[in-house]
Amino acid sequence: MTTAAHPDLVWIRRSRALIGRGPSQSFDPGTGPLRYERALVALRESGRRIAMASFTFDPEEPGSVIEMPENLVETAAEELPALDFAPIRGRVVSDGAEAWRSGVHAAQDSIEANLVEKVVMSRQVDIEFDSEVPIDGVIDRLQRTEPDCYTFHVKGLVGASPELLVSLQDGQISSVALAGTAPDTESLVSDKMNREHALSSLSVEEGIKAHTTSLDVQEPTVLRFGEINHLATRFAGPALSETTVMDVLGSLHPTAAVSGQPPDTSMKVIRDVEPRSRGRYAGPVGWFNVDGEGEFAIALRCGLIGNRKATLYAGGGIVLGSDVDSEFAETELKLRPMLQALGVC
Repeated sequence: MTTAAHPDLVWIRRSRALIGRGPSQSFDPGTGPLRYERALVALRESGRRIAMASFTFDPEEPGSVIEMPENLVETAAEELPALDFAPIRGRVVSDGAEAWRSGVHAAQDSIEANLVEKVVMSRQVDIEFDSEVPIDGVIDRLQRTEPDCYTFHVKGLVGASPELLVSLQDGQISSVALAGTAPDTESLVSDKMNREHALSSLSVEEGIKAHTTSLDVQEPTVLRFGEINHLATRFAGPALSETTVMDVLGSLHPTAAVSGQPPDTSMKVIRDVEPRSRGRYAGPVGWFNVDGEGEFAIALRCGLIGNRKATLYAGGGIVLGSDVDSEFAETELKLRPMLQALGVC
């Protein structure tokens, strides 16, 4: 375990903000299904009460980050100072389009061969800047343009995610499955969208129900975040005694919304097909405390920023009948919040 000064830790949604201040103990929980449990043990042994975490998408990939700051202060989001920044010059050096299209075609081959029902393909866009990116200003823009999202910053990973993976607070578990994306609500009405969403919702339900005494599953609805509409299903229920948020994460992630269905086969396709690691993109990001409570989103609409560079991420679920051009347009839509926050478009 290492100690670093002045960590950059941010978690904001609507009126609530958690800001990390002071020296932070950093911990890498390793890989495998026990990484969540190891993170909670590390916090309990640290003498601190609350931590922020950003886990890798692939549980077998190292690089997860647990930060246990000296102070993680809760404040009203409206009390945070405005930190807008002057324009900085940035240019896209790789749009990731060719690699992404190749991956989608490979995913479609796996679907047509009945190996998988759904695979989520991610796209990475690399940007270079003429000066250091003022991350505080990026966070401020995201908070203002995406107020209903979870705005976060953990060790260079910055974003505004619309998708609550799991919350466990006051004995209640809640989650929201998002799958099916479009700029308008009319485009969400299709067999393809319904099938994609149904697979994601089922994976969330199966991941949560083992940890609740009963589970309320609401009817799918449409939620809008900024310029983007999603099909959404909400889940809620009382947690079983002694259940921690880390227990639920271990059962829940990766959901079909970010990997596919069935889980093992879709993960294998992703490992075989995607040319670059996703890192912490599409992994759980959020906070947890020594009592086992916490709140985690899926790290979406985000980018890894540092050394005058940024890598932005976007993905989409590929199912039978997916159209490559429509799916590419969806990634463009999902990249827009971060591009705008960086002042690139």
